[in-house]
Parts: sequence; structure tokens; C-alpha cells
Amino acid sequence: MGFSSIEYIFLFMPFFAAAYRIMPGRFRNALLLAGSLVFYFAASGAHRDPTALILLAASAIANWLVGLLASEFPRSRKLWIAVSVIFNFGILFFFKYAGAAERLITGERVVFEDLIFPLGISFYSFKAVGYTADVCRGHVAAETSPVRFAAWFCMFPTVTAGPITSYGATSKELDGPDFGILRFNDGIRAFVTGLAFKVLLADRIYPLFFAVSTTGWDSVSTPLAWLSMIAYSLYIYFDFAGYSLMAIGTGRMLGFELPVNFRTPYMSKSMTEFWRRWHITLGAWFKNYIYIPLGGSRRGKAVLIFSSLAVWLFTGIWHGSTLNFLIWGLFLFAVVMLEKFFIGKYLSRFPWLGHIYMAFLIPVSWTIFAFPKTADLAGCFERLFPFLPQGEIFPIYHDWLTYLGRYWYYLLPGLVFCTSLPGFIEKKLSEKPAGRIVCDAVLAALFVASVWFLRKFDSDVFMYGNF
Repeated sequence: MGFSSIEYIFLFMPFFAAAYRIMPGRFRNALLLAGSLVFYFAASGAHRDPTALILLAASAIANWLVGLLASEFPRSRKLWIAVSVIFNFGILFFFKYAGAAERLITGERVVFEDLIFPLGISFYSFKAVGYTADVCRGHVAAETSPVRFAAWFCMFPTVTAGPITSYGATSKELDGPDFGILRFNDGIRAFVTGLAFKVLLADRIYPLFFAVSTTGWDSVSTPLAWLSMIAYSLYIYFDFAGYSLMAIGTGRMLGFELPVNFRTPYMSKSMTEFWRRWHITLGAWFKNYIYIPLGGSRRGKAVLIFSSLAVWLFTGIWHGSTLNFLIWGLFLFAVVMLEKFFIGKYLSRFPWLGHIYMAFLIPVSWTIFAFPKTADLAGCFERLFPFLPQGEIFPIYHDWLTYLGRYWYYLLPGLVFCTSLPGFIEKKLSEKPAGRIVCDAVLAALFVASVWFLRKFDSDVFMYGNF
């Protein structure tokens, strides 16, 4: 069960939201915890393998205890931060890298070949380390109630793929969620928008990339290779932004205001700006707990470069154990440093230039991200850039027209909805009663269409659940 499932939309969420609202305040956090564990049980497939659920519960208990110890013995704050980092990231890295390490050492996977990556572990591990650091810094008081802490830690709108929430930003709403009708209405609108992003765009666009990439890069033209990577760029945005909107919408319907995770990143004029607008809560975590503690921009150019390198290396490593993610992190580091010290001022001065630059760079960066196997990555780049030493323009040039004919009615709305234009139109229409009726009618139509597609095709899993 996930956000974009019939079971969640028509069974779990309506019944849980109703029960949560009528529950007396002193029992509400217990209900939130119980509901979150039920959701995680269904989403993680714990009926087949309970490892992920057991690990989530154990992590909640362990991190609650570490927070209490950090509060009780404040002079040892570095020790408790180290304990939190080693415990949480140790488990995370074990599940991410045990198989890769075994393959590197022995040449094959034997012991860890059936190791299943626990759903959401990357996201709740970041929450845990951030919580301990905030307690040690005195930014928040350690939570004494295990139920209240676990309700935040396991909260089902965020547990599987974010947004990454800090305890300080959520703790007040655990005491008294905002059940106002306006927030509930905003929650429905956000959820339906995210559902449409996922079901009507991401799930419909992905088959283009999948079909081309499985055909083999030797059999496609350069225009089709670019079309497939543009499709992948749209897919990864609408998949993850759709999930985040559904999480935010769910939170609002329950009375919580979760942080925004995307602000039209494909409208950015530089890669630096892009990563301020893409997966915002992850970027904020890296800034607060890695970049600034290492010195950031306060101690000269050398420290800035070192701090940035640490952030981008960790970004790549966090996403996966294969070589392409390390290359991807180093590529982003190189581009951001190039912008910082050389070309950034020109991109700011000439916005049109920045948009052209990013229209090229975004699909290139996602190409590195998309292919764990270096042979596939090399083959794609040879087709994207036929002037490379091994490159060759495939003689059949019209294959891309075939795919464009099949997918243009998904690609065109995707290109429009990744800009700020739909939000601008909605804002203008909502200023008048008739316009608000039009907006509501469009959302209702999107909801009906999304449910129809879900009934007919089901929905693919959210790709960021694998990270």
C-alpha cells in the first residue's frame, strides 16, 4: 500500500483521518503511531519479511534513548552525536553497501545477495541524526515520552520517502494539530495534484525511457536518445514531486504542515539554484549538519571547497552503492564549483542563458544518475554525443518521431507542469469565485482520471523509496 493506491485513497486515509480527528487529544499520538505502523507494515511488505518493521521500531526506541542520554549528560554531546551517526548510518550503510562490498572482495554475492533494503531507512536515519544533533546543540529539548517521539519518528506521511522533518518543526503540532477547514482543503488539493503528477504523468512517461533503454543504445538514434533522457528527467521529477505533494497533502489533512520539498526546480538558471529547489529538505539537512559544521563559506575558499566536496560525495554515496552515483556526486560538485568561481555571474546576468544552460545540463546529470551499469552509461553518452571518440550517429533518424507520436500527449503536459505557469494561472483564477470553481472542477477531473488509471493499470512504486 502506497499513497497512489486505491486502498490508501479510499480505505486507509479516510478512516484514519476521521478517527484521528475525533480521538481525544491525550490518545491522539498513540493513534498516529499505531496508524503509522499499520501503514508501514502494508507498504514494506512486512507480512512476507518483518525485518524492515522491526528495524524501524528498534531505531525509534534507540534514538529516543540516545536523545535522553544526550540531554542528561550534555558535556558529552560529541559522544552522543558520534553514537547516533555510527548507529544510524552504520545500519544504513550496511544495507546499502554490504552486497557491493562482498562483491568487490569476493567477486560475487553470497551472504548478502538476498538482503532487502528496508523501506524509508535513508529518510528516518537522517531524521534521527538531526534530532540528536539538535538536542546536543540545545535547539530542542529531548522528548521524554516514547510514544510522542515514536509518533514523530514513524509518522506515515513522511516515513517512506520524506520530506525530512525536524522534531522542532513538528513537535508543537503533535500537541495540537490544526484541524481548520482551510488547511484540510489545502491538503486535498495538494494530495490530488501530487496524485495526478504520479499517475497521469510519471507513470505514463516512464515507459518511453524504459523502452528505449532496454532496446539497446546501438539501435537508437541520437534524437531518440535525447528524447528518452528528457522523458526520464520528467519522470523522476513528477514521481518524487508527486510523492512529496501527497505527503504534504496527507499531513495537512491531519493538521500538520510539512515542509515544501520542490519549488519548480526545472525553472532554475544554474545547478546551484536547482539544488536549492530540488529535494529541499535533503539539501537543508546537508547544509545544517555537514556543510556548516565543516566550516562552509565562513573560513575561506579552501574550506568552502572541502565542505562542498564532502556534501556532494555524501549525496552520491547516499543515493546508491554503484559507481555512477559517485560519478554523479562528483559531477555536481564540479559544476557547482564552476558556477561559484567562474560562470555563475554570467548565468545570473543573462537569465535566458541560464535557462538554455540548464535545459542541456539537467538531462545530462540525470543520465549519470539513471544507469548503475557503466556499460549502459557509456552507451547512452556515446549516443547522446556522437562526436565523442566512440560515438556514431545511427543512420535511422526517424525512430524518435515514432516515440514522440506515442507519448507527446504526456510529454507536452509534463513540460508545461514542470514550469511555474500552471501555478501562476491557478493563482490568478483563484482570485475570483468563478475561477475557484474552475480550479476545483479541474482538480476533480484530475482525481477521477487518476483513479481510472489506477483501476486500469495500478501504479508503479515510487522510485525514491529505493533510496
